[in-house]
Amino acid sequence: MISKKWQKLINSLQYKKYRKEENLFLVEGVKSVLELIKSDFTIKKIFYTEIFEKKYTIPTSISSEMVSIEDLKGISFLENNQEVLAVVEQKSNKELVDYSNELLIALDNLQDPGNLGTIIRVADWYGIKKVICSRETVDFYNPKVIAASMGSFMRVEVFYADLNFFLKNAFEKGEDIYGTLLNGDNIYKTPLRKKGIVVMGNEAKGISEELLPYITQKITIPRVGGAESLNVGIATAVVIDNFFRN
Repeated sequence: MISKKWQKLINSLQYKKYRKEENLFLVEGVKSVLELIKSDFTIKKIFYTEIFEKKYTIPTSISSEMVSIEDLKGISFLENNQEVLAVVEQKSNKELVDYSNELLIALDNLQDPGNLGTIIRVADWYGIKKVICSRETVDFYNPKVIAASMGSFMRVEVFYADLNFFLKNAFEKGEDIYGTLLNGDNIYKTPLRKKGIVVMGNEAKGISEELLPYITQKITIPRVGGAESLNVGIATAVVIDNFFRN
């Protein structure tokens, strides 16, 4: 039986305010937790069921507790989690200083946690190690972000910063800054280098006006069919794939 103290704590971690106060977040699902155990994240506690115990071993150095499937469902944010949940310490937000000679993604005011998690997963697939977010972007430690990243959050560094200041500084250093805009050049015909910054805008409003002066190359995915728009997670995958087409 999970104590009321732990139940209250875990339930509170669905809210950014309490995640920040406690400096904790949740990781669910077998694949993600198994990767987590091998990562450099500090695990506060793991709650697991008999199903999990029959297949896997948790190191004795990690605090853990067996619970019933019903108890786990009571604290889980996933619909079908019958095996394991971990309470994990957050890492402090660092300043992104060294990013030359690599490709990174900048996100301007993304609000949907599923989109952020998907973009982190896309970055991981293509070997992109850094994603920088505006301070208004959804919280990296949101349970839906962590779930959508499918474990990629452990391999991709996510930074939060004043995006205006960051891009201004990059622009003054002569970095390539690609912005996804409707009036941009056809991405399939535009020369792209595997270094620089790819800026993806808000789901509804796109890239903020104040960031446009720092865009050195406007690009767009040309529409062929009748869809009005692309989900930003899908659009990011298409855009990043083109940087690796040659």
